Order: sequence, then C-alpha cells, then structure tokens
Amino acid sequence: MAKNARVLAIDLGASSGRGILFSLVDGKLQQQVIHRFPNGAVERDGRLYWDLNMLYTEVVKAIEIACNEGKLDGVGIDTWGVDFGIVDKDGKVICDDFRNYRNPANSIVRNSLDESARKNLFDIAGISDNDFNTTYQLILRARENYDFDSIKHILFTPQLLGYMLTGVAVSEPTISSTSGFFRQGEGFDENFLKSFNIPKDVFPNWVDTCSIIGDLKENLKAKFNIDYYLPVVATPGHDTACAVLGVPSQEEYPLFLSSGTWSLFGALEDKPIVNDDAWKYGYTNELGFGGKVRLLRNIMGMWIIQECRRQWISQGESIDYPQIVELAKNSKDKGAYIDVNDSAFALPCNMADAVKAYVFAKQGIRLESIGEVARCVYTSLAKAYKDAYDGLVKLTGRKYGKLYIIGGGANNEYLNQIIADTLGIEVSAGPSEASALGNAIGQFVGLGIVKPNQIKKLIQDNFDVKVYLLK
Repeated sequence: MAKNARVLAIDLGASSGRGILFSLVDGKLQQQVIHRFPNGAVERDGRLYWDLNMLYTEVVKAIEIACNEGKLDGVGIDTWGVDFGIVDKDGKVICDDFRNYRNPANSIVRNSLDESARKNLFDIAGISDNDFNTTYQLILRARENYDFDSIKHILFTPQLLGYMLTGVAVSEPTISSTSGFFRQGEGFDENFLKSFNIPKDVFPNWVDTCSIIGDLKENLKAKFNIDYYLPVVATPGHDTACAVLGVPSQEEYPLFLSSGTWSLFGALEDKPIVNDDAWKYGYTNELGFGGKVRLLRNIMGMWIIQECRRQWISQGESIDYPQIVELAKNSKDKGAYIDVNDSAFALPCNMADAVKAYVFAKQGIRLESIGEVARCVYTSLAKAYKDAYDGLVKLTGRKYGKLYIIGGGANNEYLNQIIADTLGIEVSAGPSEASALGNAIGQFVGLGIVKPNQIKKLIQDNFDVKVYLLK
C-alpha cells in the first residue's frame, strides 16, 4: 500500500443515508460515522418520488463535516439500483422528477406484457423480471409520451449526485447493470433504446469502476473553505456491488448474502448466466468490481420487519430491533411462514397485519404477538434463502462451503443461526457496514493507494467476523 489516505463514503439506502469517514494509516483501517439522515418515498400526485433536493443537501452536509475535520482525499457514493434522474438540455437536474422504484404504475406496465416479451427483456443482459426494473420505468415514460429528445442525460442515482457535485456526467458499470439493458463489456443495448425512441447518447459514456469522475465544484470548495483537488470517485455505484467487495474471503467465487432492506443472495461468476433456468429460478446478473458478475436473487429483506416495526410504533409500542429479535426468539413456533416476495409485502402498509392475514389465509394459523409475527418473518427469510441457494447450486454446478453474510443483517445472531441450520452450511457474519467499506476500498483503488490484489487481506486484517456452525 503506497500511502495513507482519508476518504468519505456516502452510503444511501431506501430508508436512510450515512456519511462514513474511512482513514487508512499504515495498513490500519478506521471508520467513523459522521452524518446520518432518514430517507424514504414522497407521494405526489399519485406517484412516489425521492426527495432529490434533500438527498443532495445531506450529501453536501456530510462532505462539509468531513472537510471541517481534516483534509479529504476522495468522496464516493453508493446507492440502491434501478432508479435514475434527468438532466435537461441546459445541464440542469430536474429535481422534481426523480421517481421511486416502488411506483405502482411500474407493476401495471410489467403485467401488461406477456411472458415472451418479459423473457426477451431478460435475455438482453440477464436481469431478473421485477416490477421495479429500469426497463419498465422507461417503458412507462414512453407510454406517457415522454420527450426523450428534450433531455441531455439520464443518470443513475450515484452518478446523478456525482454530476451535481462535479458537473461531470458518466455512467458506471455496476449501477448501470441494474437497468436490465447494460451488457458486460459492451454498454447500453441500442436495440432496447431504439424500440422506445430513446436516444443512446442520453446515457453518458461508461467509465471503469473506480475511475475518478472529476473535481468538486469550485462553489462547493468555497463553501467548505478548501482550496485543494478533491476528487469524486466512481466507486462501485450499486450498494450491493460495494458490499460484495467487502466480503472477507479469498475465494474466487464466494457465496454471499447482502442483508439489508433487500436481501441479495448469490455468488460471484466470471460471465453472466443467461438461460432458461436462470429465468425460471429468478436469478439476475449484475456487475461487480473487476468485471465480475454478481449472480444473485433479489429477495425481500428487512423491509418487512422495518414496516412491521413502523406499524407497532404507530400503535404505541416503543420497540427497537434487538427487542423484536428477542421477542421472536422467545415466541412459540407455530410453523407459520410467508412468501417474502409476495406482492402483499412489496408496498408500504400495516405490515404486521399483512403478515397475519397472509398466514391465516394460506395456513389457517393465527399469529397474535409481536414475537410470533417476527419469528414468522425471520423463518420465512431463511426459507427463501434456502430456495435461492438450491437454485444457485443448480445453475453454477459449484459446491459452497460457507455463506458470507454482510450488511446490517449480519448483526442479527438469531437469524444467522436459523440461516446456518436451514441451509446446512457454515455462516460467516460481518462486516455489517460492508457497503460503506466497499465504497471506501473502491476509492482507495481509484486513488492508487490500494492495489486490487491487496483488498481481501486489508479487510481480513481489519475486521472480525462471527462464524455460526450447524447445531
């Protein structure tokens, strides 16, 4: 490792955002959360949006805090996938048209297409068929007679914010790959774009992951009272790509579960697997660091528990996540389970009631307590992971000896043990801040401070993981 460095990882999720400082000193990595803020959908005129002005303001605030504490060497941004913003011909970001992937209209578009048409979309780049896909969002816009010729750029969320910070527009492969029409090593698929009269040049040229996008704008430097070059780095833009970069394994094809609002269960591969079985099993081929493919299945994750907790709090319960886990652990196992990917659990609602209704309708089982509902959800997540695991083994033909759980869900010891027992393999849990860690490491690589072949040792030297053995 060439030298020491200090970078800011902006890690944006669907429910919250963080600014985390990472300092690398003589091979020792330290991290400090310097800024947190909530995020969520905003409803307007029957549609769901993200509050882009708020997100930008909070990102700027995080950079300002970091600059006040010392010299920064880089800034990187990772976010959820599929969503995009629009820049008009004058170079201005259209802040009030930044749509949220949970818009119900996306489902209407998907359901209007027959299976053959949806399979054709899958065959472009091997991205699984979901209501929220960028393909369906763009088809919706085309059906609304959106004038794509009137805009300059379409930018995915990390590069949208990067453009607002630097004035430089680029596309980055890991986040672009979530769109459904970005091919490994080739770029955006012209046939898809032509079929909906979308000019190809609205998507900027793609740069290698970890490239430097550009210098922070001068007006922001003046605001932060700095006069040095502060690069914004195109670190892996998709939070799962960042998280997988943070897997503490030397294996070439590790099995991983990125556990957060969403669960992403998969393994690394060299090339996309785009065939009938991948389509049937619901697998997706997203890109990762170094040109690798993240062959994975999207599974609803802690979103269900998050929404349950929101309902319980609204009903007067003062309860945090450790208490929910404890109640689940001590509750009676009634054998209840749900399909966590069922549409009944996809949108904001009184989620605990939705779980109870589903279980009663499907199994005739009445769930009553918070613990019983939570136990049902955790058990159901493990079942979904087992199904994903079995499908992955069939697709790849590989044998996996260990599952690496990364992200916030790695802290849930109760769930981790259930997963180990359900899958029948050893589980390694941690680091929990894997997305932010991968973001920072991507910056270190882009800045020439860490070489790619030093990444895994850096992680293993600096982070402890907990191993769950089969009971």
